[in-house]
Order: sequence, then structure tokens, then C-alpha cells
Amino acid sequence: MSSNKIGTLGVMVCRKPGFPPFGEKEFLRELSSKAKELGMQVFVFCPDDASPASGVESSIDRIQGYHFNPGEGWSFRTFPPPDVIYDRCLHRNGEETAAAGECLNRMLQQGVRLWSRGLPGKQKVHQLLKRSSALRPYLPATLSYAGAESLSRALLAFGSRLFMKPSGGSQGRHTLYLALTDQQRVRLQGRDRSNRIFQQTIPAQEMNEWVRRFTGRRRFIIQPYLELRNRNGDPFDIRSLVQKNDRGRWSITGIAARQGVSQGLTSNLHGGGTAFPALPYLTTDFGEEKAMKIIQNIRDLSAQLPSLLEEGFGRLGELGIDFGVDTKGRVWILEVNSKPGRRAFTLTGDGHAARLSVEHPIQYARYLLLRQLRRVNT
Repeated sequence: MSSNKIGTLGVMVCRKPGFPPFGEKEFLRELSSKAKELGMQVFVFCPDDASPASGVESSIDRIQGYHFNPGEGWSFRTFPPPDVIYDRCLHRNGEETAAAGECLNRMLQQGVRLWSRGLPGKQKVHQLLKRSSALRPYLPATLSYAGAESLSRALLAFGSRLFMKPSGGSQGRHTLYLALTDQQRVRLQGRDRSNRIFQQTIPAQEMNEWVRRFTGRRRFIIQPYLELRNRNGDPFDIRSLVQKNDRGRWSITGIAARQGVSQGLTSNLHGGGTAFPALPYLTTDFGEEKAMKIIQNIRDLSAQLPSLLEEGFGRLGELGIDFGVDTKGRVWILEVNSKPGRRAFTLTGDGHAARLSVEHPIQYARYLLLRQLRRVNT
């Protein structure tokens, strides 16, 4: 345990150009300020900022990281290993994944506490949730993409329209809508690796080779295409943020509707989307009574999911659960993210949810440290 009143929270992030060299600056500033109120310290670091004492196999004894002070901004300093590590690395490639994994493993071996485990790929999450008879009706059928044969099997099972996305988190990037037309042609629409929107039509005989090149070496899943658009034709989903609080218990922080750009497929904010309060948004299409039932359905599912996921994958701290609502008002569980964003609540003007989304992570870190202290002192 560090010399701070309670302890330190180290936030691990992936490096980006600029100073400081990471994203989510506003969230991390607010997190740092809240930590100070609770007798804790936050610093932010990249995996390659953690230095071993000597030799490749030794433990980490110092970390070059960034600390925020109101009025002074970000400063670059040297820190001892934190008491708790909060993994906010959004990996863009295999090298970043490997570097973050190695850094985490080294610190865990020397007694640093992990704030939360991460979730595996979408297919494994789907398989776990499918075991629940209560959740099964809300899950779109899902297959793993493994080349031409799996694509043909999906078209046979799901019909002529499919949706494909990476098994690992993609924030809407590298997604594909595929539709067979009557003229033996294939309509393709989606976002490429750089999150740019594309549309094109190709002969059916070129489909397998085109999809093979599009997916590359990444693992993809295939699902039936669902009509998840509002009455104006804009794609949307409902984001539910659930987090552990200062008592280590799950609570629903907030629920927001996210709307994507009209020519796109997904509703991710990274792709140019925006957010609205969920109930008024759904009321526009479904009426107030049905909209309230949809929100209650989403709240009930949000309360069920965390414990099931923890049983299968270990202790978690927060989850962003994305729900689809089709044109008939049917709710679908689209995706669960263990490193969720929280900008939707700022965009909707939901100050209460926005504040809690920052407070809960530091409160939960404090809860973990105080529980550890109580065990040591008893």
C-alpha cells in the first residue's frame, strides 16, 4: 500500500499522439479530481512507461506517468506501482494487446490489484448468455466467420441479409452489411478499418473473396441483419451503463439513446453519432406507454446481465450494454463492453448520470482498497 491516505489508482491507456498521449482526457481529469476528494491519487500511464527493476523477468518498480492538478494541468512524473490498476486500453492492434497484457501480468504477479477483468470476444460472451433461458430470446443468432463455407451457412440460416462485425471491440469500425439481390449481385455497406463509410455492389461470384479481404486476419461474427432504425431511417441503439458503486454492488448509472449518421449502420459516437434521452426518443416512434415498457425491459435485462457475466468471466467493475430496438419494439442484446465510454450522458444533458459515471470507478477502487485494509487489520 502506498503512503497516500488510502491508495493510488493507476489508469493504463493506449498511447496516442499529442500531450498528454492518450484519449478520454476529460474523463481522466474528472476521475483525478474525484479521487483527491476521497483520499486517493490517480495517475495515467501507457504500458511501455512501466519499467522493470533489472532484467526482462523482474517486477516493475517504477512507472513514468501523468498526474493532473487543477490549475496546473497534466505533469509527467515517476510513480511506484499503483495499489489498483484500471485498464482503459482500447487496443488497435496485436502489438498493443500484447504490451498491455504483459504489463498487467507483471503487476498482478507483484500484488497490484486489478480493478476489473475484461470480457473475451463477442462469440464467447454470446455463448455464455445463451445458456440463460431468460436471456436467450433477446440474443440475435450468431455464427463465427471462418471463410466461404461459414458465409454460405449464414446466408442459408439467416436469409439474404447479414451483418458482420469483429469479435473484439471495434467502436463501430470494420463492420459490414451484406445483402444478396435478385440480380445475382451483392450489396455491401459498412465502415472500413479507418471508420470510413463505404457502399458498393459487386457480382455474387466475387462475394467470398471480397469478404475474405475485408476481414483480413481479424476474427468476425455473423448475425442476421436487424432493422434497428427509427422512423426517419437513422440507425440507433440504447446504451445502458451499469457500474459497481461504493459498496461494491451493481447499479444502473444511466440509459441513453445513441443515434448514428443516416447513411451508416451503427450508432457508435466514434462514428459521428449523437445521443438523446432514451424515453423521449423511444416515445417518438412507439408512444409513451410502449416506450416505458421498452425502458423497463432494458432495465430488467441490465440488472440480470452483470452477475451472469461475472460467473463466467470473473469479477467486473463496469459494463456498457448496447440494446437494439427493432421496428416492432422488440428488444435485442447487441453487445456488452467491459471498457465502456460515458460521453453519451454528457450529450444528453443527463448531469446526474454523467457525474455518477465518473464517481463510480473511483468509489469502487476505494471500496476494494478499504476491504483489503480491513482484511489486513483483522
